Amino acid sequence: MKKGIYLAIAICAISLLAVGCGSKSTSSGPVQGSNPASTAPANQDKKNEESQEIEVFYSDDQLLQLEQSMKEIIFEDGSDKYIKTYAALQSSDQTELIPLWNNIDLLSATFDEGKLTLDVHIPDEARLGAGGEVLALDALRETFFQFDEVTSIDLLVDGNATESLMGHTELEHPLTRE
Repeated sequence: MKKGIYLAIAICAISLLAVGCGSKSTSSGPVQGSNPASTAPANQDKKNEESQEIEVFYSDDQLLQLEQSMKEIIFEDGSDKYIKTYAALQSSDQTELIPLWNNIDLLSATFDEGKLTLDVHIPDEARLGAGGEVLALDALRETFFQFDEVTSIDLLVDGNATESLMGHTELEHPLTRE
């Protein structure tokens, strides 16, 4: 009986790793802010671009705890800064770090007087279990609250303030610093 449970846990862990590893390369482009089609005009706009090294939080390969990684983002203005930070949450350069937000689409990001509002769309394949949902919310909190100007985060799902992100953990509106 115990061997069956251990086997089921091992299969689930391997499946999560396979899903996470298979989708990493698709969203690494936006983090660097480089678009091959617009390299010539980008040289003219470089005056307005800023660069910042940020802390981004991912899950370890066992989905047990958060691990920190440093990434550089290049952005033009305040709202672009938060969009690029979210994009950094969606991809990891290290295979042992699992991006928990990799399949969750950002619909919009607005910042007003300390309140960051993120509107996301969660497809069925991006839904995590209770533990994964808690880690995903913690990764979001840790990553965005490193910016002193962000005092709260309102996380919306398809434009609605839902009770839970993925159906397991209560979602506060807004999320505040602890």
